[in-house]
This record gives sequence, C-alpha cells and structure tokens, in this order.
Amino acid sequence: MKLVDLIQTSLKKSILSQRELEATSIEKAGENLTPNMRALRLTMGVATQLLSMGASASSVAHNALGITRTYCTRPVHVDVSYTIITISQDRGTEREPLTLVRSAVMREANYQTIQRLQRLAKYIRTKHLTLAEAEKEYDHILATQKDHPNWVRHVSSGGIAAGISILYSGSAPIIALTFVIGMLISWGTNRLYKYGMSAFFVQALAALFATLMATGLTWAMNSGYIDFLPYINPTLIIISGIVLLVAGMMIVSALQDAIDEYYLTASARLLKVVMLTGGIVMGVAAGLYVAQRLDISFATTPDRLALSTTSYQYIGAALVAAMFALSNHARIVAALLAAGIGAFGYYCSLLGVAAGLAIIPSYGLAAAVIGFAATILSRIWQIPSMAIVSAGIIPLVPGLSLYNGLMHVIQNPTWTLQFDEGVSMLVRALMIAVTIAAGATFGAMIGRPMRRKALQIHNQLPFRKLSRKRPKPSETNPVIEP
Repeated sequence: MKLVDLIQTSLKKSILSQRELEATSIEKAGENLTPNMRALRLTMGVATQLLSMGASASSVAHNALGITRTYCTRPVHVDVSYTIITISQDRGTEREPLTLVRSAVMREANYQTIQRLQRLAKYIRTKHLTLAEAEKEYDHILATQKDHPNWVRHVSSGGIAAGISILYSGSAPIIALTFVIGMLISWGTNRLYKYGMSAFFVQALAALFATLMATGLTWAMNSGYIDFLPYINPTLIIISGIVLLVAGMMIVSALQDAIDEYYLTASARLLKVVMLTGGIVMGVAAGLYVAQRLDISFATTPDRLALSTTSYQYIGAALVAAMFALSNHARIVAALLAAGIGAFGYYCSLLGVAAGLAIIPSYGLAAAVIGFAATILSRIWQIPSMAIVSAGIIPLVPGLSLYNGLMHVIQNPTWTLQFDEGVSMLVRALMIAVTIAAGATFGAMIGRPMRRKALQIHNQLPFRKLSRKRPKPSETNPVIEP
C-alpha cells in the first residue's frame, strides 16, 4: 500500500507541475527587440542577400551603412570578408557593444531582387520609410522573389554559346549546334548542383562534355557521317562552352574588390576563380586523353580563330550580353538595355584597335565606357548597374586567350617554346581581365558624380518643383535611439 500511495503522490505532483508549466508565459528571445537591434538585424539581412548574389564588397558596405546612418544614433562599422559579414556598434561606456556576424551562402544572382533591395536601401537613406515599414518591405521582397523558369535559363545559356560562335562564324548550322550544346551544359550543371556536387567537379564535367562533343563531331565529320557541315572547328565548339563557364565566374567582381581595397574578399574570390579554372583544365585534359585513347583525330594545338564580319560581331556581342542578363533573372527591359550596352562596348573596343591601340588598352577603354553608361542609365531605367556592367563586359571576356593558353600548357612539355607561349597567353588573359575590371570601376566612378549633378539639375527645373509632392507626416523618420 505504501508503494501505491507513493506512486499516486508522485503522479499528482507531476500533473500539478505540468499544469503550472503550461500556465507560465515564457517570453522567447527575439520577440521584443529594441529598435536599434531591429535596425541592425534589417541591415544584416539586406547585406547578406546582396553579398550572396555576388554584389561587390563596397556595394554591400555602402548599402548597409546607409541603413544604419538612418536608424541608429551610434556609428556602426561594417566589414565584409568574402562570405562573412560583421556589423559592430560601439554604444558608449555605459552599454555593452553589439556585434553581429553572419555567413552568406553564395547563390546565383537575381538582378530583380538586387534591384528591389537596392531601391529599399535608397528609400531608407532618403528617410522615406519608417523602421516598421522597411522591415515589412524587406519581408515582402524575400517572399515575392521573381525567378525565371529553368527553361528560360537554359535557353539563355544556349544563347550565350551561340553568341560566341557568331563572333567567329556566320554559319547557321554551327550556331545552332553551339546553342544546343550550351543548353545541355546549362541543364547538366544545374542538375549536378542540385545533387550537391562541388563547383570544381561541375566545371570539370562540363568542360569534359564540351571537349568530347567537339571530338565526336570531328570524328563524325571525318568519317562522312555528317555531310551537311563542310567544316567543324573543334576550337569553336569548346570555346563556346568555356565562355559559358567563365561567364559564371567572379573575375571582374574579384578584381573590382581588389581595386576598392577589399583585399581579403578579392583574394578569396580570385582563389575561387583559380579553382574553377582548374576544373576547366581538368575537364579539357580528360577529354583530350579519352580522344587519344579512342584513336580519334583531334587538333594537337589550338587553332587561331578569325573573327567574322563586323555586323556579325555586333550581333554576337549583343546576343551574349542580353542572354547573360536574362540568365540572371533580369527583366526584358534590362536584357535589351544590356544588349545595346554590350554591342556599344564591343564597338568601342574595335574602335580602339582601329585607332592603333593594343588589345589590352582597347578593352579597358570599352569597359570604362560600359561602366559609365551603366551608371547613368541604371538610374533612368531603375536597373541595377551591376546587371548592365556584368552583362556588357561578357563579350570582352578573354575566353579564346584562356583556351589557347591552357591547351599550350597542357599539351607541351615545360621546356618547349610552345609551353612558354601558353604561359604568356594565360598572363595576357589575366591582364585583359584586370584591365576590364579597372575600366569598369573607373567608368562607374566617373559616372556617379555626373549622375548626381544631372539629378540636381533635373530637380531644379520649374515643372519638377510643381510636380514634387511633400512627404506625409507618417513618412518622416525620426532617428531611433539604441
């Protein structure tokens, strides 16, 4: 009986304690944050989203500091180290400092989301949104992100490959062939990323596929199985695939971070570029080895492709720029604008060569024009300048120099003249990439003050003053105490 009483007493106590626990109101962390902490959290969210989509470190820091200057009385320090964002606030001697650290998971760029986030940061800097309204708008942006369907991305990737082939050939069958190969590479890389494969091996398998396709087509043509194509240049097939892979790299962003003195972020991004380029080298070398083992004739040295007519070059440059913008979820208007900027930038590069400049300064001049035009037009058309710059410089990416250098290095011993020529080609490709990044950054630096001056002149016009509306009292945004 004592044992039964003990059990009953224990059960009653357990039931009573459970009821008391259920009746107790527990406040969870994060439900009642101070306005200062909410502002820092909003800043961290915007900065993380921008960095994860490939925005430059200077752009991320600029937008983050604009938000904190509006909503915080105490100054805030923002540091970007590749994928790590640190926000630190010194709140004086009476309160503990606040430090937030977050790691951004890299993902594909979405220019529509970048545009909306940058517009939100702009409205906050101009004090047109309260903190509650800004938080609500940020949540709405993340909940209603607009992505293109996968088939649009695959078609646009095929368009990039077709645009590269148009630069060097006006043959319709070859253009259609490279278009199909580009679509297959885009579809395959997308599936491999979904399976969790690392970027290095994805690059290697994509380059292997492009090399094997070029080898197989060459064998079929030499064997008489393909008679509708008079000649297939395997270099053109591989170049189209390689540029499609290089287009996804962050070469220009990395070098732009170095120019903006974010050296740690630039070093990490450059190392990623080196690793992805190593994947391309591994894939091409494996494809050549398979071709040799199967006794399939393949060019031992890369052919020097000749550019097609000027009209075809402009069409190819415009198509590459437009398709690259579309593959990153840009709007149709942004894609058309990128096509015009890409063709105009390519025209500037040809103009520089015709004027007697070397290829490297000519590409730098073209990139500066692209950066300047993108900075001016982005405000008019409400399109992020990053979208136009990235798309406009893609036709200038030294894919052919990269391929020729890699082939010479892979296929020749280190003591031969061809190996030294390959190394010089790789250095030349790197110098072109540096010049493109420097030119685009310089053009944007010149364009920003001119854009501000043009806006000031526009706002001082009489009709502009009459149409300007005063902000509502609810839109005024007092500074929030920490």
